[in-house]
Amino acid sequence: KKREVVKRVIAYMTLGIDVSKLFSEMIMATSSKDHVIKKMVYLYICNYAATNPDLSLLAINTLQKDCRDDDPMTRGLALRSFTSLRLPNIVEYLPGVIQAGLRDQSPYVRKTAVLSCLKMHNYSADALASSDMVNQLYTMLRDRDPQAPPPPPASSSRLLLPP
Repeated sequence: KKREVVKRVIAYMTLGIDVSKLFSEMIMATSSKDHVIKKMVYLYICNYAATNPDLSLLAINTLQKDCRDDDPMTRGLALRSFTSLRLPNIVEYLPGVIQAGLRDQSPYVRKTAVLSCLKMHNYSADALASSDMVNQLYTMLRDRDPQAPPPPPASSSRLLLPP
């Protein structure tokens, strides 16, 4: 029943009908374990987060929580949606979530985190360069088994980037 209601809201949204008044109710729908519902709600959040700046913090907190979920599919979907939010203050929240995704055990989440690095570069190239993500990406490129979990992060030594 919940899936049908969310599907109807998304259908109205795609028809151009303003359903932004349902923002807080749609955020509450992310508590479902159903991936189809989560995917539709994340689509709704990405579409209406910019028009509801006062409620966008609620969306950010929800997506951060889902990025730490036990299910790798939920973590990947949340990370992809989190980096798709078009909010001016999103850059301050992205590095921690993307770093955690790059070190995730699941190959799907790591792949999504690599693509999230590209989105972060589009938002703010300086923020990406000042973080350790570029070095982490080089480490991932040199990995012999891309499906294996990443090694634990090295100590405070920094990798040298090629010229």
